[in-house]
Amino acid sequence: MGNESNIKFTDHIGFHMLLAAIGGLMDAYSYVDRGNVFATGQTGNFVLAAIRFLSKDYKGMGQAFVPIGAFWLGVFLARHIFYKIYKEKHTHWISGILFLEIAVLFLVGFIPHTLPHLFANTAVSFAAAVQFCTFRNFGGNAAYAPVFCTGNMRSCAEMYYEGFVRKDKMCRRRAYHYTGILLAFFTGALTGGWLSYRLGEKAIWMACVLLLVSWITVGIEKKGQKAGQPLL
Repeated sequence: MGNESNIKFTDHIGFHMLLAAIGGLMDAYSYVDRGNVFATGQTGNFVLAAIRFLSKDYKGMGQAFVPIGAFWLGVFLARHIFYKIYKEKHTHWISGILFLEIAVLFLVGFIPHTLPHLFANTAVSFAAAVQFCTFRNFGGNAAYAPVFCTGNMRSCAEMYYEGFVRKDKMCRRRAYHYTGILLAFFTGALTGGWLSYRLGEKAIWMACVLLLVSWITVGIEKKGQKAGQPLL
């Protein structure tokens, strides 16, 4: 085999830009169509819980902890699937996680606005957690988060400093990759917001379409591994 057989599709920056776009789409969807909340990150829910506690809104405080609990459940389930179901086979694991995300978000599209937004947002928080737990690096060892921006922005700024001030060519290249991740997240948020205004609760199905593309990509990688290519 030549060097091309050693390339993992799931290490390619394009694959992770797609995941970042999905993260942005989910966040915009939960904000525009599901009650003006950002369901992928839990910082806001901790702040809301504290504020509602101070105002003695204990029911509201409990509601703020529901998506936090869903996020914890998503992380625990993702790790359990990795160790107990797929026996630490990484490519099979991420394939299963992507399928789980597709199923959860597809069901979210059927949750009507007549039900409390908490139901949909909790499901989105769960989906974000399993994605966040599963996809942590691109290019082999560059850490990032596919559903948040703050850490990626910090890493991007650091890489620009190292690349252009300290003249590190590898860091400069990585800075461009982080820029791509951030732009993909922004584009996903634009798409999610635009679709939410037009399609309502069904807009989340665009995330399912993008996840399906990711799932197919992983499937191609799995076939390559079965054929004997040293992709792992």
